[in-house]
Amino acid sequence: MSKFIFECRNLTNNTPDGHIKNINLNLRYSEIHAIIVKNSSEQKVLIESIKNLLDHPNAQGELRFKDQSLKKSKYNKNKIAILHQKPSLINNFSVAENLNLGNIPTMRFLPFIDWRKIKSKSKIYLEKLDFPIDYRTKVRKLSDEARRLVYITRIFLQYPEVIIMHEPMEGLSAENATKLYNTMKQFKEEGKSIIYITKQWEDALKLADRISILSKGTITDEMPADKAKSDPQSLLRKIEDYNFKENDQFNVDDDTKNVLDAVFKAAEFLTSEYELKDVLLLLAKEATRVMNADGCSIKLIDESTWSTIDDFEFNNNKNIKAQLTKEAILLIAKGKDIFYANQNDREFNSLFEKIDNVKTIICVPVFIRSQVTGIIQLSYENFYVHSKEESKHLSALALHAAIAIEDTRLLGKSALLQESHHRIKNNLQSVVSLISLQKMFVKNTPDQSIDDLLDSIINRIKSIASVHNLLSKDKLGRSIINVKQIIEAIIGLINDQPKVEIHLDLDDILIPYNKATSIALMINELVMNCFKHAFKDMESGLIDIQCKRFDDYIFLSVRDNGRGFPENFDITKVDSLGLSILQGIVASDFQGEMNFKSEKENTVVEIKLPTERIFLH
Repeated sequence: MSKFIFECRNLTNNTPDGHIKNINLNLRYSEIHAIIVKNSSEQKVLIESIKNLLDHPNAQGELRFKDQSLKKSKYNKNKIAILHQKPSLINNFSVAENLNLGNIPTMRFLPFIDWRKIKSKSKIYLEKLDFPIDYRTKVRKLSDEARRLVYITRIFLQYPEVIIMHEPMEGLSAENATKLYNTMKQFKEEGKSIIYITKQWEDALKLADRISILSKGTITDEMPADKAKSDPQSLLRKIEDYNFKENDQFNVDDDTKNVLDAVFKAAEFLTSEYELKDVLLLLAKEATRVMNADGCSIKLIDESTWSTIDDFEFNNNKNIKAQLTKEAILLIAKGKDIFYANQNDREFNSLFEKIDNVKTIICVPVFIRSQVTGIIQLSYENFYVHSKEESKHLSALALHAAIAIEDTRLLGKSALLQESHHRIKNNLQSVVSLISLQKMFVKNTPDQSIDDLLDSIINRIKSIASVHNLLSKDKLGRSIINVKQIIEAIIGLINDQPKVEIHLDLDDILIPYNKATSIALMINELVMNCFKHAFKDMESGLIDIQCKRFDDYIFLSVRDNGRGFPENFDITKVDSLGLSILQGIVASDFQGEMNFKSEKENTVVEIKLPTERIFLH
């Protein structure tokens, strides 16, 4: 069996639009082979030449499928589909009718069209590709982008084994381009293959396994995509109109010296008493200089949630910002290699939660024993393409960042036992203080039962213990805890009322240990207050808990549909230990804000905790 699923041999064609001569292309099984053709006329000639050979075997050249010439096999032609640049649809037909053109299903024993099967098949496939189009709509009523999506769906619905695509991403939004990319990836994983003809080298770099360049009618070069990704300048030098000056902007000897300087400076930090932030800020500054960037951010990542634990940033220009989404961080981390994107990429803006004055980013994950622990992100105001040498330098800086992070963890683990003694001592003191406060409040509430008093104390101690439990489960020995896990743990401890339903809407928010106990006590008081007072004499109840992180604060809200506040309610006049603890924590520990609201049948407590009081470097 041939290693190629599809081949073009000696493809030659002369047209008024242009010419190609002796083009030889091959396509492996489960491969996307990108052909970069900067000239639109040459693209058109190449596509027409392949189509002519599919339709007219006597045209000049030869096409082969699974090592068999298509001149001898009409059956195999049906296994090859061409996705043209412009959709070919019938305006007055419905989406379903267009999708099934050329392959209209008939009833089992009668020569009649099976309309039920047409509609069902169309609906299922549109949902599979996640294209939000109604199969019943007439094509003439669709937008240009929707028409293109219908055309793309029709090609895949033909169940080909090879698709020749001509600028498939043209006219698609970032969202739909991502959907098509995922569909192509799935198509490849099924053992099928794609020839991807485009002038967008960025698309080729992202999608392809192999890249060829067609220029002035001939194939001028071919390279594995991995090589192009590690050294995109080498790819662009082979494409017309791209030139890079070897001048003072980038000199190999000088640059190597810069990298060595950066490494020695970092090593000097590591062999002295240092803070991790000092090393990472230094590496961010040196990476900016070595990579000719306008800014660099080194993010510490929690691999279990893909949340950013901390972010150390250096910018030459304060006006730039490129804050990656959690999904983008996951994409970069899973790539395990240098990630490149610029503004010509249709998905570029969707990579960011916030972006200002940035046209190019280059990222590399930071690994410790195959586990992602961080990301180095370089930002550029203008279009920039890195070289092979710069890839090596960036990888070296990533390794040094990994050493700094791991060294800090090892120091942290060695000090963990001593730190645990301090934690236990401090929390035992907190328990003593809580019991003392409870003792004082007993005098003001003589009618409260001993059981209720002890239950309150037990729940508060359990909330503190839950923090220790979560911390002990961190295999990396870090002093950070996820607020989401704290809330879930406390709900699990105190939710013993089956009639009360609890809805959670929680972000992954990683906070230092020294703030975690305060958060745990806050959640305990808020939820216990609902259980004790909100649902008396009610058959059922609902509690909504929301915790979100914003730039300047963490927002926590607890909402119940219980009895609500009594008339003339004044929080300042309420004599409650729970509320006193709550107010003390919000005001003293966080300098935050707390508000009580009544909204129709809902009682709401909203708390804002400034991030500057929580996340201190």
